[in-house]
Amino acid sequence: MRRILERALGPLVSAAIALAALFPILWGLLTSFKPKREILRFPPDLVSAQPTLEHYQRLLEEGAQRFMLNSVIVSAGALALCLSLGLLAAYAMARGRFAGRSAILVMLVAVMSIPIASLLVPTFTLMTTIRLSDSLTGLVLLYAAYQIPIVVWMLMGFIESLPVELEQAATVDGYSRLAVLWKIVAPLSRPALVAAGLFVLTFAWNDFVVAVVMNSSPETRTFPVAVYNFLGFFGRDWGPLLAASMVSIIPIIVVFVRFQRHFVTGMTSGSVKG
Repeated sequence: MRRILERALGPLVSAAIALAALFPILWGLLTSFKPKREILRFPPDLVSAQPTLEHYQRLLEEGAQRFMLNSVIVSAGALALCLSLGLLAAYAMARGRFAGRSAILVMLVAVMSIPIASLLVPTFTLMTTIRLSDSLTGLVLLYAAYQIPIVVWMLMGFIESLPVELEQAATVDGYSRLAVLWKIVAPLSRPALVAAGLFVLTFAWNDFVVAVVMNSSPETRTFPVAVYNFLGFFGRDWGPLLAASMVSIIPIIVVFVRFQRHFVTGMTSGSVKG
């Protein structure tokens, strides 16, 4: 009887938890298609009888595609820097035995625990001094600097679990250390690379605080900062705000669904298949 109850109630409980977690997103998505007069109606309707795309058209009129492109450029640049430099550093930390290695590990943990907000003032001063404030290049470098420590930490643990005999065999076959890294270690570390990459991508895509402090011109504004513009002093323009929120979260959801298998493997496994 207990097993029957577990089998019957388990899916129902899981479905209820999933519905509770996804309901705000579903509500925002449905509301983004409502006409302006229906958004504040009470009691509210779950689905509009006259759905409209006017709020998404408003985003295009406001130049949302330019802000989206800026977010894509910044996120892709930070992702490329973090994974390439992080893989090199993680491999050195995992396989190298050198003086100061323990101190570097302590520094990695310490850097990951520092709140980003506490670094904004000195970072803004530095970026202004080297003339990289209010630029996409500056944001790419900042996001990479913030996320490389956690990427190194995640990749180092995974690389340490790989059999070192594979690298030794490749060295015997004439591979250089760099060739071993790119042709042996990197392919085997794909799950960890995906997991670390999703962390970097989520941070860079969703960041608001760093972007709004460092960049002030509309030309370098990222999409999360553009969403904030719909929060006015005298009220909120809920239609475009919800439409912009949906446009902002959908790419991350698509990427996560596409790579969720690798993400789970990278977070929970350190074994080598086959």
